Amino acid sequence: MRKHTLLLLFSILHTMAWGQIPKPEGGFARDTAKLGELLQYTLVHRHAAAQEVILPSEQYDFTPFELVRKDFFPTSTKAGISTDSAVYTLRTFQTDPVQQLGLPVYVLGERDTQTVYTQPSKLIVAQLVKGPLALQEPLAIKSNTTLALVEERFNWPALLLWIVASTTLLALVWFILGQPILRKYKLYRLRKDHVYFASRYNTHEERFKKAGSLQSLEKAVSLWKNYLTKLERSAINSFTTKEIVEFYENDEEVNTALRICDKAIYGNLQTESEGETNLALGMLRRFAKSRHKIQRDYIRNAKSN
Repeated sequence: MRKHTLLLLFSILHTMAWGQIPKPEGGFARDTAKLGELLQYTLVHRHAAAQEVILPSEQYDFTPFELVRKDFFPTSTKAGISTDSAVYTLRTFQTDPVQQLGLPVYVLGERDTQTVYTQPSKLIVAQLVKGPLALQEPLAIKSNTTLALVEERFNWPALLLWIVASTTLLALVWFILGQPILRKYKLYRLRKDHVYFASRYNTHEERFKKAGSLQSLEKAVSLWKNYLTKLERSAINSFTTKEIVEFYENDEEVNTALRICDKAIYGNLQTESEGETNLALGMLRRFAKSRHKIQRDYIRNAKSN
């Protein structure tokens, strides 16, 4: 053993004497590996104890391999010969069937640094696909142009969003324009109802004046009561003459006109006082118009309030 060490020391010293640096030794633990499989590469460098060397660090480019882990071992010196070693855990994802790796060792000198590489170590990458791809039969492509039926789904979130947005918009419009619109609509209906009443009432009144028909007189009084029922929102058409007079706080015109009409209808006395009955119909028409004006002014005044 001592003889072997002396021979190694003599060989190293002899190499250095001729200006040469001994090559480091490196190689894979096995010669075959699969893609992505972990494998170890061992690097060993023996040199004179006086020399200072550096082994590759994690920043070294191990292409075509990737470094997973690096394990260093302390320098051991025996009989003037130092040994530095490290184990690199690598893996490869390259598909080349044969890959190789040689690592350097950096020898620090007084003036410069020398780099010495190991002999490249080869690795065979196991091929999981048998046979060249070019020689394999091409895959048959199946085409299917039939449209698949997809169940239609109702977009409930969109509907909910639309309902909320619409409700918010309508509420905002009503808050700003609701009351004016409602007043205008009430005035429109009030005017329309009065125009309709006046047209029909005048027709019955004219027929009574021309023919003296009690039926036309009765229809005119009935139309007047129905109109006031809707206008006042009270069941005036079901009241007796006395109750109607009391409802309007004993209005003289209403009292006189209704009693004249009742006497003509139920007493069959229109021929005796036809002019008086015509006057009563005019009084009822004027009273209906005055009540229409009161309701109209009430709606308009509510606008300013």
